[in-house]
Amino acid sequence: MKTLLIYDEVVALNREQHRALKLAPPAQPFSFARETNSVLIAASELPFAALDFPCVFIEAADGHSLAALVGLRDHENLFVQPDGHWARGAYLPAFFRRYPFVLAEADGDATFTVCLDRACPGLNADKGEALFDDQGQETPWLEEIKRFLLSFRQEMGTSRDFANHLAALELLQDGVIEYTLDGHKSTLRGFKTINENKLRALDGAALQDLAARGWLGWAYAHLLSIQQVQRLAQRLDERRALDTAERDAAPATH
Repeated sequence: MKTLLIYDEVVALNREQHRALKLAPPAQPFSFARETNSVLIAASELPFAALDFPCVFIEAADGHSLAALVGLRDHENLFVQPDGHWARGAYLPAFFRRYPFVLAEADGDATFTVCLDRACPGLNADKGEALFDDQGQETPWLEEIKRFLLSFRQEMGTSRDFANHLAALELLQDGVIEYTLDGHKSTLRGFKTINENKLRALDGAALQDLAARGWLGWAYAHLLSIQQVQRLAQRLDERRALDTAERDAAPATH
């Protein structure tokens, strides 16, 4: 059973059990994300993510978060190519970049455990980046991975603060995104977007506070990102054409 959307077998990194492990790029490096049509992002990623994906707010029991839409159909990521590579030139969200690693936090505990997906096909004992050296110490590469994981967690915390602040200002509304495919209009729902009219109507102090935190730019990056839905529709159209061509080229079975 997958956990955290893309992980199959999450285990705590163990110096003894995983001492000989190395990580090499698998033949299809992003096949793990092939069936994920949305991904959590940090607000600090918005200036980059907004160039490729519609970025929206989602509400959960613990507040609001940001997510990038990477597909328009269930279980389909339009940025994972048939060969398992990420679409060339498109932004790669940090949520996917950290794979197969992830931080786990115990309930009520401020400490974190570095975990990895033991089912990742790139993990092996022969080639790639070593996790530990001959003395069993963490390699500089693994130390850099840990710094990235901590940084991403901190940025996700700031992202939640940003989203919850917008909700407290009553700027978030039920989102509706329309796109056209094959001449027919379709609608996406089930998320929240910023009400731009309410954003503009904020008093000077509230706007200045958003600007001082660097959050006003994030808000407008989100609003601009919504226009990327039509580019997603174009990707879907190209994917469907490719699927049709492959079916037509396949030998008939009797």
